[in-house]
Amino acid sequence: MKKRPIILTILDGYGYSKKIKGNAVRAANTPNISGFYKKYPTVLIEASGEAVGLPEGQMGNSEVGHQNIGAGRIVYQSLTYINQLIKDGRFFENEIFINAVKHTLKYNSKLHLMGLVSDGGVHSHITHITAFLDLAKMHGAKEVYLHALMDGRDVSPQAGPEYIQYLVDHMEKIKFGKLATIGGRYYGMDRDKNLNRTNVHYDAIVNRKGLFFSDFRKYFKEQYETLPKNGFDASDEFLVPAINEKVYGQLGDNDALIFFNFRPDRAIQFGTIVTNPYFYQNPPLKDGKPEYKAFVPNPILKNIYYVCTMKYADSVRGPIALSLPKLDNGLGVFLADKGYTQLRIAETEKYAHVTFFFDGTVNYDGVEKPELKGCRRILVPSPKVATYDLQPEMSAPGVTAALLKELDKGDLDVVILNFANPDMVGHTAIESAVIKALEAVDECVGRILKWVHKHDATIMITADHGNSEKLLDEDGKPFTAHTTNPVRFAINRKGIKLMEEGGKLSNIAPTIIELLGETPPVEMSEPSLIIKQ
Repeated sequence: MKKRPIILTILDGYGYSKKIKGNAVRAANTPNISGFYKKYPTVLIEASGEAVGLPEGQMGNSEVGHQNIGAGRIVYQSLTYINQLIKDGRFFENEIFINAVKHTLKYNSKLHLMGLVSDGGVHSHITHITAFLDLAKMHGAKEVYLHALMDGRDVSPQAGPEYIQYLVDHMEKIKFGKLATIGGRYYGMDRDKNLNRTNVHYDAIVNRKGLFFSDFRKYFKEQYETLPKNGFDASDEFLVPAINEKVYGQLGDNDALIFFNFRPDRAIQFGTIVTNPYFYQNPPLKDGKPEYKAFVPNPILKNIYYVCTMKYADSVRGPIALSLPKLDNGLGVFLADKGYTQLRIAETEKYAHVTFFFDGTVNYDGVEKPELKGCRRILVPSPKVATYDLQPEMSAPGVTAALLKELDKGDLDVVILNFANPDMVGHTAIESAVIKALEAVDECVGRILKWVHKHDATIMITADHGNSEKLLDEDGKPFTAHTTNPVRFAINRKGIKLMEEGGKLSNIAPTIIELLGETPPVEMSEPSLIIKQ
């Protein structure tokens, strides 16, 4: 007898807003998704801020969203954790951070602070940077230089000048620290082994090679004018690295560097090049060809005290300052221990989210962990395009085809499915493309619903955070970031009543467990969304 699975469908970045202007979710023709919400029990649940372990008012993101969904409890994030350390003073007593200062005093060398300058809270937070400056001064550092990687992706595309002004004002206030370089995350935070990009950033901060600026606001203005001429958006993300001509703050032998990003994935590549310079010298082969172009940095730096704020990867050879406890007994482990079969399926852009993040691997380092018993995982390659507005459907049709093939086997109990389009195309803020993306996903959802109805299966449709429902900011400019809007949760069970207030992403796992007729583990502190009648 074939099983009737529970299918959790996560529409990544599909938030809810009553506003009409710039709202692709409302503008798109999505009869299958919209019809589902109208036909079945549907509630709004929180996917940002304190409801997902972030500071109040902080936008959600895919990593945080999937962690909370899979854990069945609020997962306190690195951002919240570091904020608390700063608040209670433990941050300023951290041995690893202090050792970085001591290293520079021992060798009469420089201390460098590097990472994403933003209040997006996805990779870093600007308030942590001011705390690092305060810490360095407190412990007697002599020379401190800031290498600012600009965002433009998780926040507004041209917010950079105000972030830099905020930090410059703080450095002037405490009479300590200097701005050495500025560059876009496209270069300094590449994670896809585009080592030529990383080298542009390396050249700027090590070899003092690249563009120069004396007035940072003028540099931003010139870049916003030049980038579109070279095929890039006028966004902080793509700023060509530039050196402050008034400051000699290049990274050299015997220096210390604190990389202040707390999210690992985009901190790995640069850290590996500095601390493990021959790592990319012999690329592995794929289908008989090197996966990437061999690379060795020039020069190779010596005796660098390289601090990873959180664990990045084994390839980054440096002390780790902070760590979060791993999450025990999430939904994936619970299902495996109880003997249920499960499927995780997504395209490349969200594969880590339905696997590693969903299963509570907080410090995801790119190394694949052993699969859970009875858990199949399918990765459908994302299209190779410069930006996803060029192919808004992405790989949703391929994900759907692969899913239906697995469902027809009849052996699955639970499916965790992610459609990346609303988020990845949403980041472009090109409404016509986002609408096409949502309509492509709707068509795929329609195919899945036909299977569900035919086989009397259960399907839940929700999202992990908002994005595609807000493509314009309050001034009518493109808005490429995530939002703090709630998301919808719906289930094709007409006879049930759902929690109308107080629902959040962490209620979803207990809901699935209840539908299986099981009792959630004690670690799952959140209740089911289903109200007992």
